[in-house]
Amino acid sequence: MQSSRRLWISALMTLPLAACGFQLRGSRPDAKLDFNSVHLEATHGSPIERDLRSSILAQGHTVLATDRKSADVTLRILQENQEKKVLTINAQGQVREYSLLYRLRFDVLDKDNAILLEPTELALQTFMSYSESQALAKETEERLIYNDLRADAVSQVMRRLSQLKPKL
Repeated sequence: MQSSRRLWISALMTLPLAACGFQLRGSRPDAKLDFNSVHLEATHGSPIERDLRSSILAQGHTVLATDRKSADVTLRILQENQEKKVLTINAQGQVREYSLLYRLRFDVLDKDNAILLEPTELALQTFMSYSESQALAKETEERLIYNDLRADAVSQVMRRLSQLKPKL
């Protein structure tokens, strides 16, 4: 009795989500790339290159081309920066909070080197509290935050790529 009641309550709570057209990110059919091959120009072996490579290959039908001439589009990573700035300090002059900023600048070209997407900069920012007594843990937290910011940037790049319609 209790479990069937919970089932009904769960179903009633999820019904409005289905009715409003809610879909998980990336689950829309138009989120797929409209081209068969991408040439990725990024620092080989860098985290952004690895993340973009795996996101492109996860599309299923899109392959990574080894050179520009054989690719439908070329995604160029022009610049990637991580910035850390002191945001607040306490009365003793010790850092209490940092501002962490991740910047990614990229553009997209077609087969003929025509610009499909002008140079675009993504700037993602977050804040991190800091305590001298937890320095090692905060260092790890900072690294994880930058990983999350990079993953968000990759997701935004992929959404922009999915909106492009190159001439094939």
